[in-house]
Amino acid sequence: METKKNIVVIGAGYGGITAALRLARLFHKHHEYQIHLIDRNPYHTLKTQLHEAAIRKTEVAIPIDRIIQRRNIIFHLGEVTRIDPAKQSIYMGSKSLSFYYLAIALGSQINFYNIPGLRENSFPLQTLRDAQLIYDYITRLCARAASEPIEKRRRDMLRFIIGGGGLSGIEFASEFADHAAQCIGNYHVNPQEVEIIIIEAGSHILSKMDEAFAARIHKKLLEKSIKIVTKTKIVSRTPDTVTLSSGKVLRTKTVIWTGGIRIQELTRQSGMKTGQLGRIIVDEFLNVEEYPSIYAIGDNALAVNPHSKEAVPAAAQFALQQGRLAADNIYADISGRMRKSYHPKLLGEVVGLGRHLAVGWLALPFFKKITFVGFLGSLLKTAVQKKHIFLLRKESRKWITY
Repeated sequence: METKKNIVVIGAGYGGITAALRLARLFHKHHEYQIHLIDRNPYHTLKTQLHEAAIRKTEVAIPIDRIIQRRNIIFHLGEVTRIDPAKQSIYMGSKSLSFYYLAIALGSQINFYNIPGLRENSFPLQTLRDAQLIYDYITRLCARAASEPIEKRRRDMLRFIIGGGGLSGIEFASEFADHAAQCIGNYHVNPQEVEIIIIEAGSHILSKMDEAFAARIHKKLLEKSIKIVTKTKIVSRTPDTVTLSSGKVLRTKTVIWTGGIRIQELTRQSGMKTGQLGRIIVDEFLNVEEYPSIYAIGDNALAVNPHSKEAVPAAAQFALQQGRLAADNIYADISGRMRKSYHPKLLGEVVGLGRHLAVGWLALPFFKKITFVGFLGSLLKTAVQKKHIFLLRKESRKWITY
């Protein structure tokens, strides 16, 4: 029996699921090739909406079997434990799978920066399970606080610290501020006792965004009674306290940590060259250096913007673009066509500030942009989220509701 040539995608995040679907579409008439997709979970997580799941328990997972149904994709539920680039094989424990081409889309992990006590005494917000744990915890905490007779203890219970003023931290804090009002109404908690504090090491929140744009969001957060402390780091954490670099100690039962990411050790252990934060170094085609049959996309790829010469941020819109390009370039490699170089497009930015409020902008022709604030911004945010589902349907040729 003829052995098929395997094209393997590791990771079913934004970049990985897009790459796998596009590869299946490009190779649908080339029966000598088989697409494989590997992930530790049987679902694709809408990570940009995890803060909603953590507060409102919204559905942010799409079963992978629905997405790849009737596609030339074999899904493997498991975790890759080793990649051997020289032998062109990947390993999942005792199982191995050879590859003709490989796309690595492993995403990222939370980075606790070895801050004493932080890993043990805080909630990360990186996975669906993280969101579920936060939702259950906050629900119980509101109920417990309502029956606590001592005011000082209630205030400590209702003081919530968000470590990191990046996009995840801002959106979680905003969503939680809305939820706190619900908590107050349901359990008759004194609103003056609820305190939400964002701790940011940089000079301003959303450090990777335009400063004027960030300043507008800062103002909106203050209007929602969210406190913001900048130029300050969390230096240690106990079950009941947070110590800041300023020397101040805050009493709190709850820290949500969104302060940074790191890349899995798997890539470095596999011998591929890595750069900052352990991201895999790729060329202008998203090809891994020294390995022409391996591509890297998304958070785990150190893709460089050819115009600014800076690393492209870890963001969903860039992962989606990279997933499409990597698939196109693998197809070009195999079919003897010219590959396309990577030119990231910043299509806009939208920051959700609660259920019905967002601030965002969209790029227009001739280097212009249009800004949305308030309810219009929230509509834009919803449209961006729906666009991803639309593109998944387009790539998979499935026009049903997931």
